Amino acid sequence: MPQAALTPADRQRRKSRNRKVIIGFFAFIGVVVLLESPLTRIRSMTVSGNTTIPAERVILDSGLHKGQSLWQVNGGHVASHITSMEPMIQSVSLSTDWLQGTVHFTVRERQIVAVYETSGKFYQLLNNGVVYQEASPKDGLATPIVTSTAAHVTIGQAVSPAVSAICKQLTKISAGQLTDVSEFHVNGDGTVSLYLDNQFVVTCDTQGLAGSLNAMHSAVQYFVSKGYQPGNIDLSGSPPYLYTPFDNQGAGSKQKGAQ
Repeated sequence: MPQAALTPADRQRRKSRNRKVIIGFFAFIGVVVLLESPLTRIRSMTVSGNTTIPAERVILDSGLHKGQSLWQVNGGHVASHITSMEPMIQSVSLSTDWLQGTVHFTVRERQIVAVYETSGKFYQLLNNGVVYQEASPKDGLATPIVTSTAAHVTIGQAVSPAVSAICKQLTKISAGQLTDVSEFHVNGDGTVSLYLDNQFVVTCDTQGLAGSLNAMHSAVQYFVSKGYQPGNIDLSGSPPYLYTPFDNQGAGSKQKGAQ
């Protein structure tokens, strides 16, 4: 059966469709060429913000490598992988320079805020309470000593929620405020005992440690000025704060003062 003759409109639609097919084909070829081009591949990687973790280790932990397509770089996935591999690293952000083929890692490291002592051994604690590594007293202990009833320590894990709370509080406290504190002992009741160089012991609420330090110094000065011998000053409640001499602890002999 003979085909009907194409109208001018039909011929125009066919030409337009053919053009779209041809354009789409070349666009596809262009995308393939672009994806495979050396211009869209990692040519170098740089790291900044790191002081403890070597740049080479950050790059190795990222899982990225030279020659890899920049299209394959997932910043969120890479950052999560690095932080899971390195407890010292708190966060990582990635930026990509497509013209230079460079991936840059900006690292934010955690702080070592304390040393945990148990069974005669010392362990560095990060600002989230995670045990970073064992410390040697021979190297000097430049951060406060923390103790608690928890004797089991695993590197890369937190000692306990209470110890982690203390470490987070210590990030809010300047080193000058801790010069007369020799030890923080984390109690099991939500409080922490601060052992001072003058032999006084001050008990504070764990969550409010940072805010209690100013009150601590004024309270200790008050009881010393009144002639009280070293004892326990309880700042875990509202003022007036309670003082209990060591030789009468548990016997009900308490004094109030230091509003």
